[in-house]
Amino acid sequence: MSQIAFQLRQFAQRMWFLPAAFSAVAVASIAIAYVLAQFAPDSLPFTVPSSGLMSILTILASSLLTVAVFALSTMVSALVSASSATTPRAVPLIIGDRSAQTSISVFIGAFLFSVVGIIGLSSGIYSEAGRLFLFAVTLAVLLLVVTALIRWIGQISAIGRVGHTIDRVEKAARDAFKTLSAHPCFDCVEQVVAPEGMAIPARDVGYVQHFDAGVLQRIAEEHDLKVGVMARPGAYVGPDRPLLRVSGVVPDEAVDALLGAFVLGDSRTFFSDPRFGLVVLGEIASKALSPGINDPGTAIDVIGTLVRVLVTRPPEADSDPDGDGKPRYDRVSVAPLDPADLIHDGFRPIARDGAGTIEVVLRLLVALRMIAAANPMLEEPAMAMARDAAARARQALTAESDLAVLEEASDFARETKARPRKTAK
Repeated sequence: MSQIAFQLRQFAQRMWFLPAAFSAVAVASIAIAYVLAQFAPDSLPFTVPSSGLMSILTILASSLLTVAVFALSTMVSALVSASSATTPRAVPLIIGDRSAQTSISVFIGAFLFSVVGIIGLSSGIYSEAGRLFLFAVTLAVLLLVVTALIRWIGQISAIGRVGHTIDRVEKAARDAFKTLSAHPCFDCVEQVVAPEGMAIPARDVGYVQHFDAGVLQRIAEEHDLKVGVMARPGAYVGPDRPLLRVSGVVPDEAVDALLGAFVLGDSRTFFSDPRFGLVVLGEIASKALSPGINDPGTAIDVIGTLVRVLVTRPPEADSDPDGDGKPRYDRVSVAPLDPADLIHDGFRPIARDGAGTIEVVLRLLVALRMIAAANPMLEEPAMAMARDAAARARQALTAESDLAVLEEASDFARETKARPRKTAK
């Protein structure tokens, strides 16, 4: 994805964007009704009196303002609930929920449509044909409002709840892995060994949110360079950490252009950073296991979600989309995701904070065993995490019965650790 497309995506996910777009469409529909009336025939099958149309628009304007305020207050309450019950890092997913944004946008857009329509009727700018077109548009808007209101009734029963928030984070993580699967290593060369060359550090402090591989490829071709990306999206960088290592003669103007291909921000994003979804799921489970909340059931739910995300992670597609024997950006290399990081991001907080709860520990061991059996790349880090979780639980649990169950459940990790490796014949 280009840098412009990434910025537009971030811009479109802001909460005010869709209501503003719907409001613009509402105002444009009033103008379109006026223009279309100029091409209407002289004789119409029926006419709509101004008083009747004014009454409908007045009812819409007076009621939809209250509905819009109620919807916004419900959204704010959901954001507060999600932030306190789960984690503040999940709030952007609720803000960016298109279904909730669409309902609120319909209410605000229909309110603005009604107000502008009342102004137009009061000023007498509409002819009989104009009022007929405006009446047709008003019926369509009324249908949209009723549909949005029914949908909103179903949404307010779930939005902001812990289960809904977990589902949103799971979807974000799945989408990120799906995007990465379709574009392995961002369509760049996979780094097998650490790249060498001139280190170019970040000039600002923040998280890498995105980088434009196409821009890096173009600069590398212009100056005959090889570019190694040292910080994937999600990495925390600063002047002490190189973003890139470039081999070749690097002009000063090329350094600025290379750094300009990166987008840094104060927080991580879900789109280009699949690990962030796992981190947020781990935070939700960790908060549920805190003494103030003490909800092991939510932690067990998160464990199941992590298993689904990692086990059903789609395999990476061919890195040669053009069929010419090389990746699309053959002068840019990117390190693949470390399997150990995927396990640590989601399960280490649960292993740490759930060590004293045998139900959580048992479910955690079952989940890690399942992941190890389903994905060979994750087998070794999953087994290492199982041994770590068992060691933490041995120190936290005191009941003899719990310790006995723990030893039985963690046998598979010890056996795997001691299993001799097969030698090639």
